[in-house]
Amino acid sequence: MAAKIIKSSVIVLGIAVLLAGCAREVYDITWQGVVADETTGRPVPHAKISAAATYQQNIDETAEINRSSLCDEYGRFNLSFPRAFGLTVKVNAPGYLAGLQYKVVKKSVLKDTIFITPHPFDASLIVRRMNFSSFCPEVPFIRETRILDQSNGKNLVRWGFDFLSGQNTFLLDSADIWIEINEQSGRIILNASSRGGIFPVLNSSSEFFLTGITQAPETGYQKSYVLKGNEAGFFILCRNGVNVAKMIPEDKICVLSYTGADGQAIREKGIRFDYLFQPDLKNRLSFPVSVLGMDDKIEPVSN
Repeated sequence: MAAKIIKSSVIVLGIAVLLAGCAREVYDITWQGVVADETTGRPVPHAKISAAATYQQNIDETAEINRSSLCDEYGRFNLSFPRAFGLTVKVNAPGYLAGLQYKVVKKSVLKDTIFITPHPFDASLIVRRMNFSSFCPEVPFIRETRILDQSNGKNLVRWGFDFLSGQNTFLLDSADIWIEINEQSGRIILNASSRGGIFPVLNSSSEFFLTGITQAPETGYQKSYVLKGNEAGFFILCRNGVNVAKMIPEDKICVLSYTGADGQAIREKGIRFDYLFQPDLKNRLSFPVSVLGMDDKIEPVSN
């Protein structure tokens, strides 16, 4: 008899644990709310809300019901779900960081305010932060391209970067910056245009250069600069002598070797980089980057 009692107790305990592990669902859910700016509290119009409602499909598995909505001009949204115990929410709005939030559903009528963080960069700045795990021709890449099968003096092409158009170019008259590489010594020289210049920022980290130094210098730019390896980045005075860019190089030299369409062996060697470009001539030396939200992952420009 005692053995039977013990066995029954184990079964009851097992059922209790199982029920405790199952999330309590809510049915016929209506979710109304407003998307607001985290810093000002003001509604954010026309933000897109994407939500996945998670529910218990069976005793072992969960499933999702996906819904989306576009906020009106007052930042208001309205979504409904047949059942859920949790919501995973993503908000997208121009000028704001995209982020995920998770909400536990405890009642069928939900009223909420979702706060989103403004993008950490001033809207006037052109910002390109790259995903260097992939590569494409649009990635800023100042380099020397050598055709290894030729030795007649026409085997070298230098590529610079034009910040005004945001493009790599082999027409150095249209470039704001380019490099020269000494193959024997390995020395790399940055060159600027006749009206432009290079201002290295030393004794700092690249992240502090990106977020902490918000004013470009007026003077002190060099026409050429030998890389030392301890630079956090560079201010680049463009070839028009007016616009300024903030250049944050990758922490290594990039070397590509491949075979061209004509079967020739080609090697490219140079520097890839992120950059900020200030097109506003009234604030041409200003890079007003806020530290707000910098701990959030900034989505890279698609490569």
